[in-house]
Amino acid sequence: MKLPANLRRNLRLMRIGHILASHGMAALAVRMRLFYPYVWLVQLFRGDDLPKDLGTQIRLVLEELGPTFIKFGQMLSTRVDLLPLEVALELKKLQDDVPPEPFEKVRQVVEQSFKRPLTGENGVFAVFNETPVAAASIAQVHFAELKDGRQVAVKVRRNHISRTIESDLAILKLLASLFHRYFPEYHRLKAPQVIEEFATTIRGELNLRAEAAHASRFAENFSEVEGVRVPEVMWDYTQTEVLTTERISGTPIDERAKLEAAGHDCLKLCERAATQFFRMVFTDGYFHADMHPGNIFVGDNGDLIFIDFGIVGRLDIKSRRYIAGMLLAFLQEDYHRAAEVHVQAGYVPADTDISAFEDALREIAVPIFNRPLGDISIAELLLSMFAVTERFKMETQPQLLLLQKTMVVIEGVARELADQANIWMLARPMISEWMTRHMGPIGKAEAVGEEIRDQLHDWMRLPAKIDGVLSRIDDGSVTFNSEPSSLTAIVGAMLSAAGGGWLVWNSANDAGTGMLILSAAVMGLGFILTLNRS
Repeated sequence: MKLPANLRRNLRLMRIGHILASHGMAALAVRMRLFYPYVWLVQLFRGDDLPKDLGTQIRLVLEELGPTFIKFGQMLSTRVDLLPLEVALELKKLQDDVPPEPFEKVRQVVEQSFKRPLTGENGVFAVFNETPVAAASIAQVHFAELKDGRQVAVKVRRNHISRTIESDLAILKLLASLFHRYFPEYHRLKAPQVIEEFATTIRGELNLRAEAAHASRFAENFSEVEGVRVPEVMWDYTQTEVLTTERISGTPIDERAKLEAAGHDCLKLCERAATQFFRMVFTDGYFHADMHPGNIFVGDNGDLIFIDFGIVGRLDIKSRRYIAGMLLAFLQEDYHRAAEVHVQAGYVPADTDISAFEDALREIAVPIFNRPLGDISIAELLLSMFAVTERFKMETQPQLLLLQKTMVVIEGVARELADQANIWMLARPMISEWMTRHMGPIGKAEAVGEEIRDQLHDWMRLPAKIDGVLSRIDDGSVTFNSEPSSLTAIVGAMLSAAGGGWLVWNSANDAGTGMLILSAAVMGLGFILTLNRS
């Protein structure tokens, strides 16, 4: 008999309260009113507020609560802006390791997706291997053969996993709201927003057609790059719950002994992996954000083969310039410049004490860069840097946190291949070329051009904005008191800024005299309106 939803939720909350209490966090459960009489008694007799090994106990709690909570913990492990560093490091140990689904459930998902039998005369596949080759909390992978003889890998989403995750997300949202309510001193952690961010990420992983689109985009980005490839997506055999790609043959990149036995140069493989990662970050602004060793293979010919694109990261050009400028300043040991880069990017408030911020960055970076070359970790630099965000009110940048998480993984992969490898140094030629192009005079000119284009875009929208304001005045939704209106001054200021930007752009692009006069006239009109406010 299926229990009512409210009863299931309350039973789940009671279980969470019990698990927290059994791992030394009864005080937390008491304050959040979870399974209140029971955990209050546990807290009364135990007396301690929190366990000394808090990180370990949080990890054990999440493992006991199941796959959705494990994935949430993995996401939290990157949030050193929210958690103590020792807790974040402990959460990195969480493993998404679950037993595979029974084959009959796999068959059911595939047949429901395609409205056809799995195999047979009218079946989707000619042959479908019942034993999975990989299994995780959201999906598992089986090998199969198409009717035309092509060998493929089929990723099948777990049956009813969407319902399970939505149920768990509802619990997580409730817990976040309780935490936000009963722990006002931790409002800065923005628990409800963190859960919303996590919900967006995990829901994205549920859509295997979206993953197929990511794979296609990576294949396009790597189409002219030698020695790297992405398995082809079989779109006719792909649905929201089923993803079919060509079957690849290769050795996982962390199996160093096998790679060396096959005659591969591990240092060169390491260099290629590092270069391609930074190419994704800087050149494409679109990177594979789950680059653990199980998702990178080495083909018999030495090609790197990337798979599993459920999580991707995106970086706009502003973020890429910030990362490049920040890393360049650190490598040159110019900590004042590193502090300025943060302010210019808008990641810390404009009134930040640059001298104090410089000292904080120096405190982070000097111990890292004083190590031997092979021990220098850019990922650790980012990890430590995000840890000072509370002190300097640095705004959380989710795309940079995802990058930091991926860099930790790729640095680990590199050191598995070559003990003293440093991915920054191995990829330095490619990064230097990118920096020369985008951080030099040409790049700076392009940045100014982008700013001018943004201002021009705002100027082109100005008539519509003014029309909207006037319409609101006409219909009475905007009222004025007896004091002089500031509307004229606002319009004047906008015209001045837009006209000035347009004038600079025309000058830089050798526009004709007429365009220069027109843009100067717009700027002049703005000044007149501003000065003649009535």
